[in-house]
Amino acid sequence: MSLPPEFKYQEFIRKKIVLLKRTGVLAVPGSGKTRPIIDALVEMSRIYPEADSFDYRYPYGPILIVCSGPAIATWQRQLPEWTDSSEVGEDIVTIRGGQKGLDRRRRTLMWHAAAAGCGGIFITNGSILLRDIRMIEQVEWAAVVVDEYHKFMRRKRRNKTYAAFIHMTRHTPIVIMASGSAIRKDPSSMFTLFQALYPKKFTSYWKYVNTWCIVSDGHFGKEILGPRNVDKFRELMDRHLAYVPEEVIADQLPKGRRMPMLAEMTKKQGKIYHELADEMLTILESGEIIVTPNVLTKIIRLRQLLCCPRILDATLDMGGGFQVIVDALEVESHAVIFVPFRPACDFIMHELQQLGYKHVYMIRGGITPEQQTWDINGFKEHQGILICTIAYAESFDLETCKTSYFLGYDYSLDVNEQAEGRTRRVISEHEFVTWNYIKYLRTIDEGFLRELDTDARNVHRILHRPAELIALLKGE
Repeated sequence: MSLPPEFKYQEFIRKKIVLLKRTGVLAVPGSGKTRPIIDALVEMSRIYPEADSFDYRYPYGPILIVCSGPAIATWQRQLPEWTDSSEVGEDIVTIRGGQKGLDRRRRTLMWHAAAAGCGGIFITNGSILLRDIRMIEQVEWAAVVVDEYHKFMRRKRRNKTYAAFIHMTRHTPIVIMASGSAIRKDPSSMFTLFQALYPKKFTSYWKYVNTWCIVSDGHFGKEILGPRNVDKFRELMDRHLAYVPEEVIADQLPKGRRMPMLAEMTKKQGKIYHELADEMLTILESGEIIVTPNVLTKIIRLRQLLCCPRILDATLDMGGGFQVIVDALEVESHAVIFVPFRPACDFIMHELQQLGYKHVYMIRGGITPEQQTWDINGFKEHQGILICTIAYAESFDLETCKTSYFLGYDYSLDVNEQAEGRTRRVISEHEFVTWNYIKYLRTIDEGFLRELDTDARNVHRILHRPAELIALLKGE
């Protein structure tokens, strides 16, 4: 099945995968990375080689796809669509945990993959990769795909998932690591990608960082201030990765607009905020005492309070930000509300239902792919309201919706951008989408937004490409 003309940039991704074998696929959320990855696996005979051919280079064998929880449903849907594979449950097997009684079945499926001559496509998540690594590394995988690898493979001290992955794939011929947001602030966040693909070449984190980042000695150790040697780093990316600049697919995506929505704290919300900010302690009307013994705890409590005061105490009101969103819903009721904290989802859903909204849906970590699919389909079909945690917002389509509200933000630019990308899809039904960021003046919101803006400028410096290359990738 050939690609339509407007998707020719995906041919570049497919060809780069086939050429490099071990590579990263970097493109903005919503651009459609799954399809060219599947096409490349088919072309390299990792999926269904010709049985009567004696000269194909890539033997048929099991394929492992590791992804975050939200992406499981996407792979379950797209693999049968773009290959000759049968439906999920036969030669496409999902291996996941989190449910009682699944451990034995999971191990049985993994031993099946390890059996001599066994093929099949096995989809799992990062937590299962770590939990069952001893079995997984015994399988001679024909290919390993890691979708949205940044979700669980950032370089952190004692990151066991990352270390296990490096060891497991050291002899795997085909390794594809995809991400819609590989760079958080500077090139340091991409070290895990390069080391996973080329472990013998990229061995020292600090050698890498000192080459590509401005590093300073601060009060708490080394501090990364921003990117350096940007032009050379772009060359490194383009040599080893399949990177598609956003400008290449801008014509196929709706225009996205970030809009601040000013909110005023309610009287109780403001009183608690200033007491916690100034005194690091407050006594609620319910009698509960909230103490913030250190700066980190204080910041978290203040962010929770601005997002939804009921996170701190169920007797409090919903806060000024929620009221701003409710007023806007009277004009456009088909919308997504993103929040950084899981407990806020329940409070917001209950309050919206109390206000008379019938079609309110909620997705967050811990739900099954089936539940995710059911809620998203209901949201689209009934033009309803969806509440979603920012961290969960990856690898699914909300193309029917053009309006999103951020009732709080994540620390990291890329996590917020992933959430924005849910409504900004190649298949979107609108010419533009709006991301409304609730902003309280003279609060920690202002500092957060300034830092995110600085990160956005640094990332743009790294990802910028000349107009000639943009035109070439667009086929012009």
